[in-house]
Amino acid sequence: MTAGSNDARASMIIDRTSLLVEIAAVVTLGACEDALRAAGLTLDVPTVDRGASVGSWLASGARGARDPWSDPADHLVAGLEATMNDGSTLSIRPTPRRAVGPDLIALVVGMADRFARIERAWLRVHSLNGDRARVHPLVADRNPPLSEGESRLLVEIERALRA
Repeated sequence: MTAGSNDARASMIIDRTSLLVEIAAVVTLGACEDALRAAGLTLDVPTVDRGASVGSWLASGARGARDPWSDPADHLVAGLEATMNDGSTLSIRPTPRRAVGPDLIALVVGMADRFARIERAWLRVHSLNGDRARVHPLVADRNPPLSEGESRLLVEIERALRA
């Protein structure tokens, strides 16, 4: 597949058992959703820029995706492959989120390519006819400001990747 191609079928693999889709970051969200719907599945993202690539959408924080606090056991991104800014490869295979240690996906998703550029992702999909978990809404600050220590850590990670 060439960069910018929208042939989602050629660049995505659906795992119905795990309800995951492995997809190239260059595929548009519209092409991805169309291919999933043809298979009776969906990303379950009601408001989405259909022309945005999967990679840019994830890098910008996956706007329109279901609130992660709605079902903390569920997750949008199960795994990814990315090229770090120093040229090395970050490969996080799809596994249950709580079984993999530190959440390195957080260094990539929503970070606007600060540390890495997404190449492929494993995204959670849902049956078009399936029920979703219902939980009580979170009543807390969902995006608290970074502490001084957290900000310093991000700067150090960025510095290390540029060295």
